[in-house]
Amino acid sequence: MLDPPLRRELEVLRRAYPEGLADEDYLPLLVVLWPDFSDRNLAALVAELIGGQPAIVSNDAAAAVAGRRRPPPQDVDRVRELLASVGYEAEHEGPGT
Repeated sequence: MLDPPLRRELEVLRRAYPEGLADEDYLPLLVVLWPDFSDRNLAALVAELIGGQPAIVSNDAAAAVAGRRRPPPQDVDRVRELLASVGYEAEHEGPGT
């Protein structure tokens, strides 16, 4: 179960993706969220959103941020704008900006 602050963030993500997270947004979402969460919290949050395993999400986030699987900057910007439109306020500008 997620801690209350993460549950609030999960609700924001669910507003952004009411039909579920599209495959093409998965890696850009990890890049956008990465600067604002610990590795553990990011993995738990996104795993809860997609019904996945935190360990896999954590590995995918590291690959997306480190560049091995970095999504195109325009995809990162698109996801960042989508999240902002539903009330997500990034604390930091992350990689790919």
